[in-house]
Amino acid sequence: MNDTVKVMNRQLTEQKVNMYAHSVIEQSMTPSGAQALAARNLDLLRAIENTVDCLAADTGLVRSICATYAEIHTKLSAREAEIDPTGHICSVLEKASDSCARIYDDARKRHLSATRDPQLRSDDGVVDAYDEFMGAINQLHDTIEELCEWIANHDAVLQPTTGESFETVDSLFDALLSKK
Repeated sequence: MNDTVKVMNRQLTEQKVNMYAHSVIEQSMTPSGAQALAARNLDLLRAIENTVDCLAADTGLVRSICATYAEIHTKLSAREAEIDPTGHICSVLEKASDSCARIYDDARKRHLSATRDPQLRSDDGVVDAYDEFMGAINQLHDTIEELCEWIANHDAVLQPTTGESFETVDSLFDALLSKK
């Protein structure tokens, strides 16, 4: 996130604290009570700003990783040789896909918590930041799944055929089982 956006976020944070402190003081709170409340709210606003900044950075990283997987897929598309004869690549891709699912589930729980938190407001940006992050994770998951499926199909097409044809499904299974 660039410095201009960070400065704008800080200014917005300070404005929110000042507006809240003034509204509390107008309700006849003692100055020391208002300061304590404003300090507490400043901590909350810092936490909000930190959360939004971290989620924005993580979202950018996830999108970059997704673009890399898409680029790998594009480069592999031109290949006519088998890509994953041992199945190791698809195994690693499946683990990456599972990781995306776990990260998404965790983010979904945090998103739900943010929507239910009475201290957060819609203009704080936390819920929106989680929406963006979850969208990026979902896109990464789908990109990984597509790549894994494409590699498996690509390699399957390149496998040699037996040259045999089978009249029934039973004869196909008999031939497969007899080779074991």
